[in-house]
Amino acid sequence: MRFAIQAVPHGRAPRWRPPYFRTKKVAIVGCTLSRQFAPWHDPSWTIVTHCSARTFCEREPDWYMDLHPPSCFRKQRKGTWHDTYYTWLKSLQRPIFMQEDWPDIPMAVRYPIERVLAEYRGYFTNHCAYMIALAMTEGVKAIGLFGCQYGAETEYAVQRGSLEYWCGRFEGTGGEIILPPKYSDVLNFPSKLYGYESHD
Repeated sequence: MRFAIQAVPHGRAPRWRPPYFRTKKVAIVGCTLSRQFAPWHDPSWTIVTHCSARTFCEREPDWYMDLHPPSCFRKQRKGTWHDTYYTWLKSLQRPIFMQEDWPDIPMAVRYPIERVLAEYRGYFTNHCAYMIALAMTEGVKAIGLFGCQYGAETEYAVQRGSLEYWCGRFEGTGGEIILPPKYSDVLNFPSKLYGYESHD
């Protein structure tokens, strides 16, 4: 795997620069069951996943993402997936999109928020939306959403709308959204076509 790198002054480690995705197809993988349909072993896909899904990965993803502030990841919580999270981040061997190139996390890559906001409106309530917007700036042609159902009430209320918006923006540019088979509830899509099939 090859990434473009950029030398950083003051003796810091090299950092990645655009293009970030090595292919024109990006799979965004979350934690719900439809993650099993992710193209783990298809080299034509660049795989991006949130760190909370790392234990479900069938191979190391090309990118991780965690755009939360340091207060969220520097405090490890016993009995959760955060148990040794900060320690894991510091030893990570794959690049990870974060708010900054944190010096204590060698593989942290600053998410280009200014670049994204210069091109699009700032409607972001979830990591998937950020990745779709970045993929659009890089000319990605297909985006797959695997394990990204927004079923919990808090997710449904706060995060679903933003993800649907970015899916629509992407399709509006001619991009293809790929959803897992056999999962009609992905993004909480209705199982029946409203009006035509949903009313007796």
